[in-house]
Amino acid sequence: MTITGNIENIEYRNTAGHEKKVVTIVPDHRQRAFVEFRGRKMDELHGLKENDEIQVNVMLEGKISKNSGIQYNNLVAQEIRAIVR
Repeated sequence: MTITGNIENIEYRNTAGHEKKVVTIVPDHRQRAFVEFRGRKMDELHGLKENDEIQVNVMLEGKISKNSGIQYNNLVAQEIRAIVR
């Protein structure tokens, strides 16, 4: 799945030693996608900033929390490229 849009925010998160960056992408003015960059993929965000237009290939990852049983869907980045116009 591919998402194209502008970066609204890049946020670093560290939960129980699991580091990631969550990028908020705005594909249009009414929607937002929250894409996780983990491990070496975090390095691919260097040089990108808010309002940059990007295209991200993502993998959908569904999980069920072992503690609470809550179901989650995560968008996990596979590839990213900046769009230059």
